[in-house]
Amino acid sequence: MGTSKRKLSSDIKKILKQKPITQLNETAPELSKKILNPNHLSSSFDTEDTINESIKIITKHFITISSNGFKGKTKKELASDSITQQEFIEMILDQIENQAYINSEILEKSLKIVMCKFLEIEEFDVYSFAHHLFYEIIYQVLLGDLNDNIKDVFEDFNYDLIKKMVKNLTDQIMNDSVYEKVNLFIDRKLYLKDVLIHISKQTSNASFGEF
Repeated sequence: MGTSKRKLSSDIKKILKQKPITQLNETAPELSKKILNPNHLSSSFDTEDTINESIKIITKHFITISSNGFKGKTKKELASDSITQQEFIEMILDQIENQAYINSEILEKSLKIVMCKFLEIEEFDVYSFAHHLFYEIIYQVLLGDLNDNIKDVFEDFNYDLIKKMVKNLTDQIMNDSVYEKVNLFIDRKLYLKDVLIHISKQTSNASFGEF
């Protein structure tokens, strides 16, 4: 764990300890702002070129699979065949790696999760895919930085409860204004860094919801 990661973890614990468990929601804006600062986010999202290339390659293959299938299986069959599904996803990731190396584990994990979801969706829409991808990355970033720290401070909190809290938090941060920015990014009318700055600003009224 690097120095910056340790410092972030220390800062998160410090914020969590400021309030009793009954007032945990009051810490959500400060916590999420601390975690979702643009510099921290940029490493999780990787480079703009990597995101663009990933979405471009995925779009091509998901449009193709709708009409041609993959290894003799239709898209619908692929959704329920875990082995061939994994081959399909790994093939796409290999192609992405050939064009733009993926440095972020969170990005790679999020790409896999969202691709699996979209195998079950009849029509592929690049904007919808991008919305789900950005959402998943934010969720994974928050979960990764909050899970252990919350459990360290509040021992009674289990993983399922923390996941629910983080989902509530992500739902509030990833609002319509964020998705409008994501659309502009897909249309090459906005830089990734500007989308991340906007996401960071959505933390001001965030909460963990009821738990």
